[in-house]
Amino acid sequence: MILDESQNLTASQLKTIITRCGEGTKLICSGNLAQIDSNYLSAVTSGLTYIVEKFKNFSGSATINLDGVVRSRLAEFAEEQL
Repeated sequence: MILDESQNLTASQLKTIITRCGEGTKLICSGNLAQIDSNYLSAVTSGLTYIVEKFKNFSGSATINLDGVVRSRLAEFAEEQL
C-alpha cells in the first residue's frame, strides 16, 4: 500500500491506518514535511515525523530521505516562498 502525502496526517490517523494492515502488508508512507497543508500540523507534529521516529528500531522498516523538489520549478518555488 502506498500512502502518499502522509505529512498531512496526524499520528493518530497514521496509527489507525497502520494497525489495520494485515499479515504480509507492505506500507510505504511518503511525504514532504516542507509541504504540510494543515494549520494544525508542523514538521515536528506531523504523523510522518512520528512514525519515522517510532519505527526507527523496527527491523522491518527503512527510511529514505530525498533532497530537492522533483515535481517542478513552480513547486519548488512555492515550497520555499509560501
